Amino acid sequence: MKKFILIFLILFSSCKERNKTDNIAEEKVLRTDFGLAHSDFTIIRFNPQWYWIFQNTEPTATELGLGELSDIEPILKKAIIEHNDGLDKDSRFRLKLDDYKRQYVAILNEKGEKEVWINFFCQDFEFDKWQTEIPLVDDGGSCFFNIKVNLKTKFFKDLRINSIA
Repeated sequence: MKKFILIFLILFSSCKERNKTDNIAEEKVLRTDFGLAHSDFTIIRFNPQWYWIFQNTEPTATELGLGELSDIEPILKKAIIEHNDGLDKDSRFRLKLDDYKRQYVAILNEKGEKEVWINFFCQDFEFDKWQTEIPLVDDGGSCFFNIKVNLKTKFFKDLRINSIA
């Protein structure tokens, strides 16, 4: 009988109720509805010191929601298809949307339209502060590219790929 009680106590004490933090950690691992894991992208508030991102405009920083990221994805797919259509199959400047980390920076332009600059860089690029700072790199080819998307007009512009050293 003592063995039974001992086994019961061990089993009972090893059972643990799931708490809220367990659910949050599990949720972070899940992919968003547009296909990226939360660890593969970040939304960074526009800093006026980044004047070079939105040249010839007077941008106003604004928020960007996860739902808007879903709106951006089909525009990005179209941009990549159009870009790649003009290249040879073996071109080093061919792009894809997989295997990159992304930084999203949103502003309101002079017309009050939300524009988003998306910075892509290869997963293996080591930059510890990527979730809060924009990495400045020279060269790197298709491992580093960025594009702007207008959420009101659903158009993209300024697709820029780093050069190859």
